[in-house]
Amino acid sequence: MRFLLSLCLALTACKKSPPPVPATPQPPVTRPSGLITQVLVPGDGDAAKKGDKIQVHFVGRILDGGVFDSSRTRNAPFSFWVGEGQVSPGWDEGLLGMKEGETRQLIVPPDLGYGQEAKTNIPANSTLVFEIELLDVR
Repeated sequence: MRFLLSLCLALTACKKSPPPVPATPQPPVTRPSGLITQVLVPGDGDAAKKGDKIQVHFVGRILDGGVFDSSRTRNAPFSFWVGEGQVSPGWDEGLLGMKEGETRQLIVPPDLGYGQEAKTNIPANSTLVFEIELLDVR
């Protein structure tokens, strides 16, 4: 009997814990402005509100998938004041309420991005896709 109890305890102790389950992205949300937001990885820190200075890492793509900018490639997080017009209207709207540690995708229609103005590596009237990780809220 002792042997069976010891064997059972030994087998239980040797069992490896299952690996952590990756977060399941939330469903996309289309806002009245046409902006589409999707939480890819939830965060648990402070939420960004108008007037906060935030620091993010981002990758920006044109809808067809071509990368036009990335703070990750430069290894240089980007900081700005939310809701103060320092970034595109799509970012100002789409990052409100985002929590520290969260990764969010924004699909920005042309009128909330650069509109009819072409930029380096971004044709006029482009829909832009950003994957943004919120690092810090102040």
